[in-house]
Amino acid sequence: MQPYDFGPDRFDLDAPEDREVLRFVLSQALYGEATGVYCGKSLYAARSLEAARFYVRQAHEELNHLELFARIFRSLDMTPAPAHWVIKLLSAHNNYYPLKVLMEHALGEGMVLDIFRDVLMQTLPENDPRGAEIAKKLAVVCKEEESHIAWGEKETKRLLAEHPWLRHPYYGILEIQLLIAPIATRAFAARIAGHRVLRHLPAFVTHVQKRVWAQGQELGFVPAERPGLGYRLFAMAWAAALFVRSQFARSTSTLEKTYMTELGFADVR
Repeated sequence: MQPYDFGPDRFDLDAPEDREVLRFVLSQALYGEATGVYCGKSLYAARSLEAARFYVRQAHEELNHLELFARIFRSLDMTPAPAHWVIKLLSAHNNYYPLKVLMEHALGEGMVLDIFRDVLMQTLPENDPRGAEIAKKLAVVCKEEESHIAWGEKETKRLLAEHPWLRHPYYGILEIQLLIAPIATRAFAARIAGHRVLRHLPAFVTHVQKRVWAQGQELGFVPAERPGLGYRLFAMAWAAALFVRSQFARSTSTLEKTYMTELGFADVR
């Protein structure tokens, strides 16, 4: 799916109102990168050497992203603001691996990429040296986020093949996330009509919802046509119940039990 097109509309890095908007958006991004610390728990619970290698690489990249966003704040002479509660919820770590893979990597980082690539990189002023430097940093982040999403999608497909029943709560999670995600945009509701960039926000949110829907279809847990209300409520209830149950899950290490097989020594007793 093509990125959303903001046309010629750009932020002004010196205008107080625009700086406030960018401060909010960048602050949410900074918090999201700080959650890279969760990679430590993911590495501990990695189900395979392939997963372990991914989480080692991701931890390194997320910590680098954290520093990149700190430099962006300093280049704009800004101080970060606290994270919005919606961002905290959407980026929360889950110890139940099937939910973690879908929520954090496939869907969560997919929406993050939408913000970085579709919003920030398109709306930074091209005639301001600060905008060009920020865009270079974001290009690095976007490339690495794409690899994280690819991992999440690959693992989601594998999990669905092994456990077909997951398609029901997975679909419910997608419906819930599509309901929650637009809430963060309400902070700008009063400014949308008169702002050259923010006026795109409703259309951009719709664009993201369509992209995530198509992503779910490609992954195999979203039907071609949206189901009726009964199934949607059933799936969301199952997703909510599984999420609540997952909050009591504990990370457990398995590699020390499977390393022989993982290394190709399947006949060792």
